[in-house]
Amino acid sequence: MLLLLPSLVKAQEVQQYAVISIIIDDIGYHQLDRQMIELPGKLTFAVLPNGPQATKLARYAHQQGKEVMLHMPMQSTLGLVAEVGVLNIDMQESRVVEGLQRAFAKVPYAVGLNNHQGSLLTRHPGHMGWVMKELFKQGYFFVDSRTSKQSVAEQVANEQGVPAIRRDVFLDHEVDRLSIEKSFHRLLAIALKKGHAVAIGHPYPETLAVLQALLPTIKDKGIRLEFISYQLQKSESGWAWNQHVRK
Repeated sequence: MLLLLPSLVKAQEVQQYAVISIIIDDIGYHQLDRQMIELPGKLTFAVLPNGPQATKLARYAHQQGKEVMLHMPMQSTLGLVAEVGVLNIDMQESRVVEGLQRAFAKVPYAVGLNNHQGSLLTRHPGHMGWVMKELFKQGYFFVDSRTSKQSVAEQVANEQGVPAIRRDVFLDHEVDRLSIEKSFHRLLAIALKKGHAVAIGHPYPETLAVLQALLPTIKDKGIRLEFISYQLQKSESGWAWNQHVRK
């Protein structure tokens, strides 16, 4: 029994840590994408499928030991759907499914999806149902970027058995270093309060600088960085999803 004590103590220490996950959106277009990917730690990268460097950077992120997601363009309340591949409310189920399949084909190693924009589409349970049906079929998870307070996406995902979680904090809604630092500390405060928290950021120089400076400090605060899939696997829906994927 005494021989087991060190491992038991270590397990207890791990359990005492609050968990944060940080998703870096809009990968595929920016000069700083590679520098963001090269940051140490378990960061998750959401790749825009039509970015000129989308496939290459998805592979690079995987090679660097990072987690990869599809950042799926969806129609916003502005009604702009000019970008090729945007899921919109005029689409029938077959076109939604085709759009998802084409997008995932451009983002190798993707294990889940979050919405790019989508403040209009994520309000529509019918279209979200089609999205979640395909995600469940293919074994993907969903992260609601919460671009609209009226989003039903997370709820529909839960109803369809797709592991889902929502964003708590946008790190760089205001793109200046002081604001990003405040958002980062708010992320930590939420994690310490409820045990876990999710942030979304972007490949901006200011965001890169803040993450370089502050990520090394979180362990001393009783917090650790994990891939977003870690939080989902710990959820009840994640357990059911794992059983489905193994079949």
